[in-house]
Amino acid sequence: MSRREESIGNYRIRKASVFRRLLMDSLDAIPPGHNMMALLEFDVTKARAKLRKQRREGKAVSLFAFLVKSIAATIAENGELNSVRSAHRIVEFEDVDVSVPIELDRAGEMTSRQLVIRRASRKTVEQINKEIEAARARHRTSGETGREDQQTLRLMKRMFLLPKFVRTLVLRKFISNPFIVKRMSGTTFVTSVSMYGISGFAVPYLGGPKALSVALGGVVRKPVQLGTRIVTREILSVSVFFNHDIVDGAPAARFTNSLRKRIENAEVL
Repeated sequence: MSRREESIGNYRIRKASVFRRLLMDSLDAIPPGHNMMALLEFDVTKARAKLRKQRREGKAVSLFAFLVKSIAATIAENGELNSVRSAHRIVEFEDVDVSVPIELDRAGEMTSRQLVIRRASRKTVEQINKEIEAARARHRTSGETGREDQQTLRLMKRMFLLPKFVRTLVLRKFISNPFIVKRMSGTTFVTSVSMYGISGFAVPYLGGPKALSVALGGVVRKPVQLGTRIVTREILSVSVFFNHDIVDGAPAARFTNSLRKRIENAEVL
């Protein structure tokens, strides 16, 4: 609703969507965590060259799908990072299920919806990319991105029949159950802001019981030293967040070193 007051000027009041309201309630329900953050830069020159070559050969691949696969494969080798905490219990899962947000147009309003890529470490880059595109196509026809999104929609309809304090209690109960967390939103979270022109680091909200979250920034060309030469390379900004309640510094360092090697050598391609 558009309004105007002489001393203020024009303004508009809009009601938050049910998705935004549930997000607000979920953030209220998440207990504070104890986190470590690593701000990293990875050389993706080799990976992007390989991706361009594969696209010319007709393969449906993307940099984001490549990074999701690389992260999932590295988590699979470091099992404690595929864990979800519940009070003093830590449940370590075998399957690496990666939750990624997808921005979609819903009745003229841009909204972020969840897609959980199950067993991502066992899938190829092309399979992951096709799964993301298929979720976008499903949303255009059905309004949903997948099973988890459908469950969330169903849950929202029921939750908003309850008072706010009851919704918070129910959500807190869900978040404290590692098996519900995995079923509804996977074991790790990966988001990217590169498509919005952000060339630096992204530091999103981090909370909840998962061991690991990753935010991918943009790619920029930078001069770097290789041996005795100064060359221009394509550099990706990556923010990695560790839940210190689950992960110590040494395992976190091993993970980041392994992830750097896998990405910079384009191993999964």
